[in-house]
Amino acid sequence: MAVGGEVLAGGVSLVALPIELLYEIQLFAVSPSLPLICKMLHEIFNASPPSYRAQYLIAAVEATQTRNDIIPTKLLRYPMCTADILDALFRISSDIVSSKWKPELPRRLFRSLTPRSRAKPPLWTDQDHPLPFLNYLFTCPKIHPPDVNSQEGYALTKAVQAGFLPLVRFLLDHGASPRCKNSMPILVAIHRKDLSLVRLLVERVDRSSCPAGQKQKGKRRKLEDRAQVTPEMLKVAVKLNARDIVEYFTKEKGCVPDMQTLLMMT
Repeated sequence: MAVGGEVLAGGVSLVALPIELLYEIQLFAVSPSLPLICKMLHEIFNASPPSYRAQYLIAAVEATQTRNDIIPTKLLRYPMCTADILDALFRISSDIVSSKWKPELPRRLFRSLTPRSRAKPPLWTDQDHPLPFLNYLFTCPKIHPPDVNSQEGYALTKAVQAGFLPLVRFLLDHGASPRCKNSMPILVAIHRKDLSLVRLLVERVDRSSCPAGQKQKGKRRKLEDRAQVTPEMLKVAVKLNARDIVEYFTKEKGCVPDMQTLLMMT
């Protein structure tokens, strides 16, 4: 009996077939379960080259008859979809994705982000997942830059929750709004008691006039805030005894507390 029960008609074991034939079978079946039948099949498909994985993604999209404008979003949801795979896909089929179709940012890129201990450097860098892949997506001319506010701003909220400052800055620079989902990213930053993160989310800084790597000379041009500080945000900060954030909200942003918050402050 074959391992895992993968026996074809005539008693031939599936794992005994040539790898090239297994690849063809999978392209025909487009089955997410086939590589999971046994350890050997998992290793075979896990070692497949980018060109084959790109063919699989094309076959998977064609098999589900996905609406054209949804194709980029569907492709990005596959865990195997990386920069190398997308490059291979575009070489095989340059017209499968139109640069006019704006994809959503998949949750899979941010779901695993968790806070890192400030006492144990290094902290987050530009090379940490998923920033390299995001840089690719926002610079590749063959795919429309994704919607950073999709999934109700899930990407920014997770970046803030993890304290991933380079990712927070990247998303903000590409249009992420801290107002999504009733300003959830700002509320998460308040719960972290991180004034610098709260300020980064609220205030918009003009960096266009200052070349990369050089310090800004003189005063920066004042821009409209990304989000308005609300009495509800102030109330959360007071409840958490985040005094520096409370002072920032009241003195710098002029937020007036409601009566309940005022009683808590006295």
